Amino acid sequence: FDRGNCVISATDRRHLFNFSSVAETPRFPGAVLRAIASGWRFSPIVKIISGGYLSVTTNQDRALNGMAGQRVNQIMENPYGSKTVNHYLNPAAFTLPALGTLGNMGRSGILGPGTWQFDMALSRTFQIREGQRIEFRAEAFNVTNGLRVNDPVTNLNSNTFGQITSSKDPRIMQFALKYLF
Repeated sequence: FDRGNCVISATDRRHLFNFSSVAETPRFPGAVLRAIASGWRFSPIVKIISGGYLSVTTNQDRALNGMAGQRVNQIMENPYGSKTVNHYLNPAAFTLPALGTLGNMGRSGILGPGTWQFDMALSRTFQIREGQRIEFRAEAFNVTNGLRVNDPVTNLNSNTFGQITSSKDPRIMQFALKYLF
């Protein structure tokens, strides 16, 4: 009954792709162009991840054994709705088990939504004196500021069951200036 995908979604990601690189502008001729455009480092990072595995549960004690988070019955082969924010899981695909019984759903049998993200950093070190320099760094996470959704609500008793009600972070930017001596 408890065979299934790993419960901890962070440890069971079937598809995970990370791409990162670093590119640096060349040392340009001419004092003005060299001072403005030379030595900048650009570092993009692309991350694509498949969704984690979910279990549909109820907060009711249907098995009459005091066990929390009991799984429900899946009555349709396809548990998904239109896979949109408002209808990721189909509520008609699930029902509560009869009193005194456990549900027929295996553990972590539904794949949640996957995600992708584009982050980048821009940095440059400015030499002040022989043993002194200043490093400037700008970083942006979720550069495209796109909607990256979390998992849908999987408690069958919730009014928002099957809906995605939260998202991952919006674009976050940070800047740093470091003096090295």
